[in-house]
This record gives sequence, structure tokens and C-alpha cells, in this order.
Amino acid sequence: MSSEEAPIIGKDALGRPVKDLSVIPWWGVDRKKIEWYPRINYDRCAGCGLCFVTCGRRVFDWDKEKGKPVVARPYNCMVGCSTCAMLCPCDAIEFPDKAYVRKWVAKAKVVKKAFEIVDSIMPKNHLSEEEIKSTPEG
Repeated sequence: MSSEEAPIIGKDALGRPVKDLSVIPWWGVDRKKIEWYPRINYDRCAGCGLCFVTCGRRVFDWDKEKGKPVVARPYNCMVGCSTCAMLCPCDAIEFPDKAYVRKWVAKAKVVKKAFEIVDSIMPKNHLSEEEIKSTPEG
């Protein structure tokens, strides 16, 4: 299933359509098995809304009473993405350590799968036999 096929489950506070992207596996792994999503430190959050308005996967919604974003759909977050945290002017958004996502990259054999996908567009003999064998998955 692609993101285009994911069911629309409602609208966010701005009236934008929201899809349930959690139904789309990540490299063959059930998305809900991977705890990769943002957490907001409300002691730091200024309520600027940058995370809410820029996240194209509609992970965030808006608490109108508190004037702050909320992580409403955590499993809509793309595994490995931390754009919202990088954009946050208050450093109020946190993610698991990158070692956590790298564990999933290895477990799901993502590097091998990515090599297979790009192989058809790469020049022949672009990797030596040693490079092929030295992927992070072993």
C-alpha cells in the first residue's frame, strides 16, 4: 500500500485531510512495531506551530485550549525523519537516539534492499566485492 492509498481518517485543526499512514509498513516491518516518533518537551515549547504546519505526514495536531502542538498520530511519522526537531527554534522536540533507528535498519535489511532498488540505475561494477559484503547488516 502506498501513501496515496492510505485511508483518510479525518481533518486536522486547519482542515487539512489526514491519512492513516501507520497502515503502511516500513521496509516490510509493521510501522506500529517501531517506536520512532516525536515527543514534545512542553517546558521548552513556545507554541509557534512550526512543527504542526510543516509536517507533511500530519503527525501533529493543535490543542486550541493550550495553544500548543500535540503528537496526535505518532505512527504517521516516517521512520528516521526528524525534520520537525531540526526546525524547532526552541529545541522542544525529541526523538529516540539514532542507534535505535539504525537497529531497525539492520533488522529489516534496509541497506541491502536499497542497494537492490538502485542497482538498476547504477553503472555496472560500481561496487567491489568487498564493498558489497561490508554493509552495516554484515
